Amino acid sequence: MEVSPMPSPDEAAAIAAAVQAMLAAQDGADADPRPAAYRSAWRRAAVREGVGLAPDQTRSR
Repeated sequence: MEVSPMPSPDEAAAIAAAVQAMLAAQDGADADPRPAAYRSAWRRAAVREGVGLAPDQTRSR
């Protein structure tokens, strides 16, 4: 990968770390494809409360 203008050593390290993190997130088998809002614990608690379950209850009746 080429970056122009030439970054400083600290900037180059930050760019490389960001690219590695992005690639790792794409390759992760455990990656949840849902948007962050749909993975939210707050959302899960609200949905459970909306159907009459305790917010911390993990199983339906």
